[in-house]
Amino acid sequence: MKGRFYEIIGIMFVISSGFLHTLERCANFIASGLSAQGLAVFSGNGGFSKPWVDPKDNVFVIPFLLIGIVAFLYGLIRNFIKRTVPPK
Repeated sequence: MKGRFYEIIGIMFVISSGFLHTLERCANFIASGLSAQGLAVFSGNGGFSKPWVDPKDNVFVIPFLLIGIVAFLYGLIRNFIKRTVPPK
C-alpha cells in the first residue's frame, strides 16, 4: 500500500470526478424531463431539448480529474525511478 499510495489516490480522484459528473447528468436529465412534462414550477415552453451537461459546469469535476491524473502519474514515475536506481 505504501508504494502505490499516489496511484491509488489518483485513481480514486478520477473515479470520483466521473461519479460527480454522472450524478449531475442524471439530475439534469430528470429536471429536463419534469420540465418537458410541465411538472416543474418554471417549465417554460415545454421544449423537448436533450439535456447536456458540460464537465466545466461543476466546480469539482475538473479539479478532481486534474488532481487524479497528476497523482497517478507522479506515483508511476516515482515507482519507476525507485525500481531503476540501484541502492547504494
